[in-house]
Amino acid sequence: MTTISITGKQPGKTAVTISSTVNPAVKTVVPVTVLSRNLLSYGPASGYGLTATINGDGSLHIKGTPTRQWTGLSWKFPCPVHGIVTFGGTTISGLGGVIKCLDGDGRQLGSQITVGSNGVAIPDGTVSLQLNILATETTPTMKDGDIRIQLESGDTVHEWMKPDDTSLEGGGYELANLVPSFTSILPKTVEGVTFTSTDGHTIHAKGTATAWAHVGVSVRLDAGTYMLTCDNSNGWNYGCQFLGGNNNAQLGGASVKLEADTYTVSVFVAKGKTVDIDLTPRIHRLD
Repeated sequence: MTTISITGKQPGKTAVTISSTVNPAVKTVVPVTVLSRNLLSYGPASGYGLTATINGDGSLHIKGTPTRQWTGLSWKFPCPVHGIVTFGGTTISGLGGVIKCLDGDGRQLGSQITVGSNGVAIPDGTVSLQLNILATETTPTMKDGDIRIQLESGDTVHEWMKPDDTSLEGGGYELANLVPSFTSILPKTVEGVTFTSTDGHTIHAKGTATAWAHVGVSVRLDAGTYMLTCDNSNGWNYGCQFLGGNNNAQLGGASVKLEADTYTVSVFVAKGKTVDIDLTPRIHRLD
């Protein structure tokens, strides 16, 4: 039996004619669709200060200033492959590219896949993939550049290729803030400082602290890598702190690996400080 191997040089549709060597009049035409090795799907999108358009070569052009860290753009599409994959390519300074593997209910399976990951296994049960382009800078700066990223089968990085689907509409996205609502404990006056909130997440602190003044809520976190930040914080003068099971207090701003446990997030004002300010604590999972 003769084996025929066909290698496509460019994505697209074509046909292969197979003729008999004995009787050339006997032949058949086989339709062939050559698919891109780049398994991503994306397209025009806008949100959180960024706009994505498609260049002539199929790459992404990103322009704008992200509204804050961990915001950006996102595209969700059916998982096109299982097994081992590699995610590589080039991004823009200050923007990170990640892929989340989701089950049928939209829950993340395993750790996210970052640009530069070779030989990573797609978790069993993955139904769809979510591509996120997010701001990684604490204070995001203006972006205006091209992104050429590629998800492909196997553990080898190949030259970038245009994906088959560059018309998938995307949208704005931000990493979920895992801090629970403070609504159930506010308003509350502690040591001369009154804490209030209209939405449960942004807390307004007003007054002069006669002693350490704080209010806090508990949150159960799975093991993973997290970052705690707080809008408008000012070191140990006022802001938010993260209190773990080992009773070690930590200010926001640095990523930290945590064990599965129940943690406390507090908004505080140090003794002697006078404030009239909004404080928004945020916990983002980074893996």
